[in-house]
Amino acid sequence: MTQPHDVEFASRQYQAWLSALKERASLVTHNQSQAMMRAVMCELRRSLDARAILTIANALPALPRGIFIEGWSVDDVPNPPVSADAFQARVERALESHHAPPPTIVRDVFAVWAENLGKRQRDAIGGALPAALRPVWRG
Repeated sequence: MTQPHDVEFASRQYQAWLSALKERASLVTHNQSQAMMRAVMCELRRSLDARAILTIANALPALPRGIFIEGWSVDDVPNPPVSADAFQARVERALESHHAPPPTIVRDVFAVWAENLGKRQRDAIGGALPAALRPVWRG
């Protein structure tokens, strides 16, 4: 049995995002780009309240949306970053046992999102980001 078109499209679309991240961040493999995309998503989710999480999730396509909210609970307490550098350090700590991300990984992930989303989605994400991360967002 073949996969439904929606599933195949979502998978191809996300693979394109990973390829774009791999190229932008000068990574070697899709395993690296997936780990780094996920780390940025997870740290971003940990930084937000429920309303902002759902706003960003609804702006993302199906597969990244699922990755973004995987393991999240509405009862999670947000931990907003004090600065973009502090957020980058949190992402680096999340990856330190497996990968060494470039110092631009947060900007790189955000750039891939911005390049692949429509204006309405970019605006929604930009408005939902913690204040410390808004200068990093180029939506």
